[in-house]
Amino acid sequence: MKLTRIEVFNFRKLRRARLDMSDKQTLLVGANNSGKTSAMKALRKFLKDRGGIDTRDVTASNWAAIEQIAGAWTQEVEVDLSPLLAQFPFIDVWLHADTSELHHVAHLIPTLTWTGGLLGVRLRLEPKKGADIKAQYLAAREAAQTLQPGGATDKGFALWPRDFREFLDKRLRDLFELNAHLLDPTSFATTAPVEPQPLPPLSEGIGSNPFAGLIHIREINAQRGFADAGDSNGDDDEAMSATSRKIASQIEPYFRKHIDPEKDPTPSDVKALEAIHDAETTFNARLKDGFADAIKELESLGYPGGLSNPKLFIATQIKPVDGLDHPAAVQYDISGDASGVKLPEGYNGLGFQNLISMVFQLMRFRDDWMQVGKFKSKAVTPDDKGIEPLQLVLIEEPEAHLHVQVQQVFMARAHKVLRNHKDLEQEGSAFTTQLVVSTHSGHIAHAAAFEELRYFKRELPSQGVVPTASVANMTGLFGEDTETRRFVTRYLLTTHFDLFFADAIIVIEGAAERILLPHLIHHHYPDLGAAYLSFLELGGSHAHRLRPLVEALEVPTLIITDLDAVAEVNKGGKVVKESVQPCCGAAQTTANHVLKTWLPKLGEIDALLASPPKALCHTAPDRPIAVSYQTPQNVTLGSVSTNVTPSTFEDALVLTNPKAVTDAAATEFSCVMTRTFAKSIADAQAPEDLAKALFERLAKRPEKAAFALDLLYIKDIKALRAPPYIDTGLAWLARQLKGVEGAA
Repeated sequence: MKLTRIEVFNFRKLRRARLDMSDKQTLLVGANNSGKTSAMKALRKFLKDRGGIDTRDVTASNWAAIEQIAGAWTQEVEVDLSPLLAQFPFIDVWLHADTSELHHVAHLIPTLTWTGGLLGVRLRLEPKKGADIKAQYLAAREAAQTLQPGGATDKGFALWPRDFREFLDKRLRDLFELNAHLLDPTSFATTAPVEPQPLPPLSEGIGSNPFAGLIHIREINAQRGFADAGDSNGDDDEAMSATSRKIASQIEPYFRKHIDPEKDPTPSDVKALEAIHDAETTFNARLKDGFADAIKELESLGYPGGLSNPKLFIATQIKPVDGLDHPAAVQYDISGDASGVKLPEGYNGLGFQNLISMVFQLMRFRDDWMQVGKFKSKAVTPDDKGIEPLQLVLIEEPEAHLHVQVQQVFMARAHKVLRNHKDLEQEGSAFTTQLVVSTHSGHIAHAAAFEELRYFKRELPSQGVVPTASVANMTGLFGEDTETRRFVTRYLLTTHFDLFFADAIIVIEGAAERILLPHLIHHHYPDLGAAYLSFLELGGSHAHRLRPLVEALEVPTLIITDLDAVAEVNKGGKVVKESVQPCCGAAQTTANHVLKTWLPKLGEIDALLASPPKALCHTAPDRPIAVSYQTPQNVTLGSVSTNVTPSTFEDALVLTNPKAVTDAAATEFSCVMTRTFAKSIADAQAPEDLAKALFERLAKRPEKAAFALDLLYIKDIKALRAPPYIDTGLAWLARQLKGVEGAA
């Protein structure tokens, strides 16, 4: 048995979101505030806590429709609550079970014709039995209007409830409860869009806990020290462990469940209990002797003592768990067995403490599920159905206080720890473990398989409401193109997993752009400087391979690339293509695969240069993706001003910043190329001459990175300006992050 899919509707940022589950572990990745926490909270409240939903959990954009529905109740005689319930949070859970597991899922089978496979359950908020939502709301409104006939005062004061949301702020949990309904497996959607399956008109609920005996759910929360108001999972055991990252806070509940010798004692336990009794007897004798004089002095006062007052007696009672209830219960040997030097757990680094603590929690979750040790001694209730066939473990942001190297170790080992049991290690085990992890860490994402990633992408609001989010499944993203998939996954594994957490992506050609663009952005594009940008250093020959990924992420993406103009040249009777200085009317083509096959899908230089110089050259339809390449730019030398077309980032930068390049060449350690550029600036009689000299120098062993580093030495780095084609692209990207459409 396994979880196949969970769809979340109307819960916080997730108005309609589909989370396809991997067989072992599923990683939720995405930029900050993209909906990952909403997903984890939904899983907790619907599956683990089975309640605790309040008005703040309703997607903000739904309230206008909810208020409209409630406002119509003053005219309607009969109320249909279906439209209202469709605006409230609910989730659809899809399981896959075999016929051999029929005894576990018999209550979830929708028809007698089911022969194994998918089973669907919807958990949603419904009115409690006998709760008349309309009558109570209208009665509350009428009472408020009676006491305050004029409504709100000039200062805005009004009696409760001013609207239906304010009414539900107080009454939601009293009037509504979770109930489950069976879904039709034949209507399981295999493609987008995400739409809720309609329930049959006479669908009957099966209670709030349809997964009792099926799913064993445990959670490690983010442990920030903060929590959502009203969040409480009701699990004292986990609540205690969440208050501290130290393993010492977890050993007591583990001891009580799995080790405590007072529960169903074994022969080994009897020996331990006898030793505790002997120690208790010896200690009590010492207490009696030590307190004898003090008690005798008290008795001389007449109290306690005498015929009517009990005598004072001091004794101790030692419980096995008492030996663990002190700060040094957990210690670490720091110098080996020879010296025996040990320090309490608190003397270790916070990262190490957190790693050990989380791993121990996973061990505890596994052993609780498998009922290891004394766990079976607990009282059996009528609801007990043995060990659940599926364990679902939720971990929220495990990277908190974990070192970079440790993050990858934890992610690589977490699922293995959860399966480290003789009944779980075997192939074809009847028990399944699925792990869901939300993270902001590229290092944790790096440790997972690409197919296990679920990317949460923000959807910009269209009418000023709070933005929502959707989920992209990375499985099958590249289809049958195994070569592209291999290239992209290997490239990301070695460089840039941070793009899954970025506000925007900038794809660049080489080292010079990587060195200088952050400085240009910092000083001249403050909106971009405040965003989390991911720079992908990937030339035009390979950037198009990222197309499926970039289009799936739907993150604002600017591709800064080169024209790469080439022309056919006859060399010794053989026609070959070689790089040339870009110009119109010369039958030139581009060697850049991005420009030819992705954006704008043009191969002729004349067509590529046809756009107005001050406009962004090309943007993708219906996606926030744009490409920016060299276009004719105005250059002034002395009294001569004309348009020339650069061929690379470096010559475009020189044409835009001749003074800065001259200043950089004057520094003590400037490279040969920087000094050559400065000489070309000084010698050129016209912009065309300078452009030609720059092109010829760049064709000879260019020291591009060294040139970029030289520019960092100039006195006023703020004077350095981006070339026009990059300026246009960065301005477009800044507008995208502000939610302003268009490229003009």
